[in-house]
Amino acid sequence: MPEDAPPEDAPPEDPAPRDPALDASPLALEAWLPYRLFIVSARVAGVLEGYYGPTYGLTQASWRTLAVIGDRPGLSAGEIARAAGLDQFATSRTIAHLMKLGFAERASATRDRRRASLSLTRAGTGAFADIARLARGIEDTLESGLSAAERRALDGALARLDEASAALAARGWRGLEPR
Repeated sequence: MPEDAPPEDAPPEDPAPRDPALDASPLALEAWLPYRLFIVSARVAGVLEGYYGPTYGLTQASWRTLAVIGDRPGLSAGEIARAAGLDQFATSRTIAHLMKLGFAERASATRDRRRASLSLTRAGTGAFADIARLARGIEDTLESGLSAAERRALDGALARLDEASAALAARGWRGLEPR
């Protein structure tokens, strides 16, 4: 185990104290975690879109759909919608767009003809692999300033935030207690 890594059974560190000046604003947007995560994501998405938009004619939604199908072939449109964070209407549009580009194909299930699964064509697989190389380069660039321990901590924190956000989404805003 690296010297800078805490023991695996160590209790989580206490969160950093909150800056009292931030509480003067009703939200302090620049310090609000969801906003900070969104800004990082939007910047990265914009860089990637600058490549796949002109190169392949993809939008952010169609890239996410292509990536989900490439990562998990055989999903239904509903499963793709949930995995890509899109509504059913947007998913239907992006699937139609990918099929028009020749990047995706639909196949009816043998047991239930109502269920269609989606997969990438050879052209779609090539586009996915090409864009994925750039996406991994972006990830490498973002992580280059982090130590191995910081990357592990970030991965753990993101996993916990993912779980917490899923629970929050399941409860809805009415499940929140006002501060």
